Amino acid sequence: MKRPVLFCLCVLWLADDGTAEFTPHFRAFLENNYGIGYVELLERTDLGLDASFGGKQSADDELRNQAGLVDHLLSKGYSKAEIYGTTWGDAGATPVGLVDMKCTYVRAIRALIIAVRQYTGTRVDVIAYSMGSPIARKAILGGNCVDSRDILGPPLTELIDTFLSVAGANYGSSLCFVAIPIGTCNKRTGLFCKSTFLKDINAQSKYEGAFVFSIFSTADDKVCDKLLDNYICLLGEISVGNRKLGKLSVR
Repeated sequence: MKRPVLFCLCVLWLADDGTAEFTPHFRAFLENNYGIGYVELLERTDLGLDASFGGKQSADDELRNQAGLVDHLLSKGYSKAEIYGTTWGDAGATPVGLVDMKCTYVRAIRALIIAVRQYTGTRVDVIAYSMGSPIARKAILGGNCVDSRDILGPPLTELIDTFLSVAGANYGSSLCFVAIPIGTCNKRTGLFCKSTFLKDINAQSKYEGAFVFSIFSTADDKVCDKLLDNYICLLGEISVGNRKLGKLSVR
């Protein structure tokens, strides 16, 4: 039985050849099925070595694992055809205080998850870091974007095996204890703990995949401070069926 392919969002580890790009085989799949504009949207060659990566070398490559996005899995039996990586936005070029969670970022992440699923034929494991976690969760949740009201579509829950949030700002940032009109702490698409975006993704639960985990640190000075008597960065207690998984804590 195939394990899910690994898909890693928002933190990229370069391949051992120092490149970050889709393979010609995956690029051809995207172009043939979605068009060249889709390839340019997802590959992110504008980011240089921070661009997206992943794909088979040829149709003969056999997938033994679910697709995913983390480099160290190469030493755990994963092939490069089973590891996919991307980021969102401009990869840090915009000053941190001006970054928010735009619909365009959500749509790109959602599109790549769907494309990887169709390309590999397996469910996907998603690892999302920091601000990328709420963006990835919205990509999976679907519905309407809170800024543009664009229709994303239905939840992608059935496509996701495991969702892992690493230091995710799922309930906001302690730096955004006061809402401001624009930027990272705005009330609509920002990390203010009561923003429309965060209320939207936290109004439902257990949609991120079959198994959902959150790794966080209680010493994090940005996403794990206490506001309103709650850790604002956590996914909270997560249940799969009747089994509570709770939280995984690392210091």
